[in-house]
Amino acid sequence: MAKPKPDIFQEFQERHFRRALNFKPANIQVVETEGIECDKPCTRSFILKPDELERWLEKDLAGVIDDNGQQRHRLRIILGYLEKGAKFEYMMHGQEIASGEMNPSFLTLPFSQKHYQLMCQRLRLPAITTLLLSRGSRPLRGHFQVTRMPSEDTKPLYGMTLSSFSSLLIGFKVGVSMSFCPSSGSTAAVVLGSGVPDGFAWLQQDLEQLAALTDNPFLVPVLICQRLTEAIYTSIDDNFERLHHVEIGSGQTGIMMFGENGKPVPRGNCEDPNLSIAVLGVAQRALAVEAYIRGHLLTVRSVKSELLAFPWQQFTSEGHDHILEKNELIVKQLDFISRTLDFALIRVNHLKQRANVQTTAITNLLAQRNNEANHKLAESSTSIAHDTRRDSSAMKSIAILTMVFLPATFTATYFSTPAVVALEPSQSLYWSVTVPLTLVVLLVWLFTLYYWVVAKLLPLRGGNNARFVGRLWG
Repeated sequence: MAKPKPDIFQEFQERHFRRALNFKPANIQVVETEGIECDKPCTRSFILKPDELERWLEKDLAGVIDDNGQQRHRLRIILGYLEKGAKFEYMMHGQEIASGEMNPSFLTLPFSQKHYQLMCQRLRLPAITTLLLSRGSRPLRGHFQVTRMPSEDTKPLYGMTLSSFSSLLIGFKVGVSMSFCPSSGSTAAVVLGSGVPDGFAWLQQDLEQLAALTDNPFLVPVLICQRLTEAIYTSIDDNFERLHHVEIGSGQTGIMMFGENGKPVPRGNCEDPNLSIAVLGVAQRALAVEAYIRGHLLTVRSVKSELLAFPWQQFTSEGHDHILEKNELIVKQLDFISRTLDFALIRVNHLKQRANVQTTAITNLLAQRNNEANHKLAESSTSIAHDTRRDSSAMKSIAILTMVFLPATFTATYFSTPAVVALEPSQSLYWSVTVPLTLVVLLVWLFTLYYWVVAKLLPLRGGNNARFVGRLWG
């Protein structure tokens, strides 16, 4: 029966999930901690240029053996930093990068695909990794996994990978690929991150402070989880600050706001047209951060479960009780991170509720203002209608007067023609013609109005025709 290789699913995951990306390499930083077995470990840091990487790997691996021919305890971390211009990234409105601010880090990764493969081979890193950051949520984003890796000798070797479930919305992204040899206590890691202005200064400081724990391979994932938790809390604080500006600008809050000078901040009157966009951004960021918190919680729990399930009995250089003591400290820190993230979820829920209340208040205020504007418009339209009706009545009166005097005017004009003047008509003849003609015109107009009313309006009155006609003619 064929025996499966220990890394058979690593190759499977690599074929399905790995994405080949290649960028121009840049300088990288290396942090090393030696003398872990001594009382005073030493941590040092230096910069490597791309053309120095291959030579350094050859020289560095040769120097792992001490004078007695034994492999020294060592934690070696290769750090790559991308700043905020990580390719295939998205940011919130207002965080756009101007074209004049572009620098090489916006178009580069810390190492090329060739150099990355070389590091994986020389440092015996896991083949499957999501270090080369990409856009969106990939299947392995947020996972922490420990795998048994094939080794040429009989010494066991374990690989660890972690890619944060985050984005630059919280200001920080990071991925790590590690290898750990329990028999020698040596750990090698490649860490790629982006977003924070200080790069990985925090990691070096944490390693110096926790140097006594650097022989534990789970320390680096715990430090990354801690850093991501801090970034999440900072993002929540920034989002609350944005919400405060929206509440002050809209004036739709019952809470008194105080500025940095200790004096109350004057409220606005929802005059900024961008308030709706601002409160929408707050709500969207809150939803995104909530998703990152839940994903990060799964990562923290995965680190804890893998730590407890790890075969620590393969350690040969330390006593079992000493290992358990260090593991207990790390487990306590993981529990602290989990509780901190639980409180972060409470804060995010509070933020979402306040954002929803503010959205409703702004919407109601804008609707009220629209109703007031519509009411004023309706009043103006009513005034115009009254004026139009008054003008229409005046025009009707003028038309009726014109119709009454038009026959007399026509008769006078006709009697003033030269042919009729020669006949010398009398004044009585003029009135004898004018009065009947005026009556005929009025009767024609009245009968025309009557038939128009019967044809157009009476069908709309149903059975009340007789009453309506009687009322019409008085």
